[in-house]
Amino acid sequence: AQDMLNIQKAKLTGDYLHTSAIIVGDGQVLSAVNDVNDYAGPATGYRLQGERWEEIKNIPGALDPNEID
Repeated sequence: AQDMLNIQKAKLTGDYLHTSAIIVGDGQVLSAVNDVNDYAGPATGYRLQGERWEEIKNIPGALDPNEID
């Protein structure tokens, strides 16, 4: 119930939230203002690895790029 109350409070002050802002578990707001992008060029951004990469790259029904005309 407290989480729902916190979300409603955030909605009331929505003028202060960016469109892509999210509210994390403790009610803290993360947005481009307080969680800046630290991208510094090629090979420095987020990379899928391990189990998550295997899950995504093995999507059933995905087309084989070698078979596309």
